[in-house]
Amino acid sequence: MRRTFLAAVLLACLCSPAPAQSPESDPIPVLSRQERNFIAEALADGMAEQALGKLAQDRAETEPVRRFARRMADDHALMTDRLADMALRHGVPLPHDLSLAARAHMSSLRDTPDGAFDRRYMAAEEETHARAIKLYEAQAERGGATGDIARGALPTLHAHFEEARRIMAELARRPAPPQTQAPPGDAPPGTSGSSE
Repeated sequence: MRRTFLAAVLLACLCSPAPAQSPESDPIPVLSRQERNFIAEALADGMAEQALGKLAQDRAETEPVRRFARRMADDHALMTDRLADMALRHGVPLPHDLSLAARAHMSSLRDTPDGAFDRRYMAAEEETHARAIKLYEAQAERGGATGDIARGALPTLHAHFEEARRIMAELARRPAPPQTQAPPGDAPPGTSGSSE
């Protein structure tokens, strides 16, 4: 009798149709901690690039730098949107504000004297894109969904880096702007004004 009951249960399980799964009910692959860290870091960098690009569009003294800044704001907005979509799907917290380092960099660029902004901004862009390329190349080698995003972004990051280098070379060929000096008796910020 017990065998008959077990056979009936087994037959019922085998014959009953499997519940249909909709695309929304498919399990989302779990991201590793490293992938989550990549998304968080890349999002923070992308937000900083957008903010710096907008600042540079207002402060740039030459048209090539202004065009580059516009491209940075636009391209990094697209990259950040893709990363934000992935972050939302996987429960990775989205940054709501610029990082402390990005805010300090923004403040430093805002305080750059006239005539020196373009060189400082472009030097920083060359450096940050070299760092971003290393981050994205490492992620591209790891594969998975974040690897696909990294591989897709790398040609854009390489193009940004090469353009930043070219603009920096052009700026280097121009004469350096005259240094502005503080009026006599005024101490530079951060100093006491007296020599001891």
